[in-house]
Amino acid sequence: MTDDTTLTARERLRTHLREAYRTTNSPIVEAQLQAALDAWNDLPPTSLWECPVCGKVGLPERIQQHNCR
Repeated sequence: MTDDTTLTARERLRTHLREAYRTTNSPIVEAQLQAALDAWNDLPPTSLWECPVCGKVGLPERIQQHNCR
């Protein structure tokens, strides 16, 4: 599995949903998880942000954490 520190919140959510779907034995839970994955797939892409200091563009959580100061 990928190191969680390199994933965005959206990527972590999708990973957890897929893993839960893969490991469930309940058809009811499987249907709910499939619906959640379908809803996740329908989400609009995350807008990119630009760092006001250095101009780097990227995902909001990565721009907030990068070191340019």
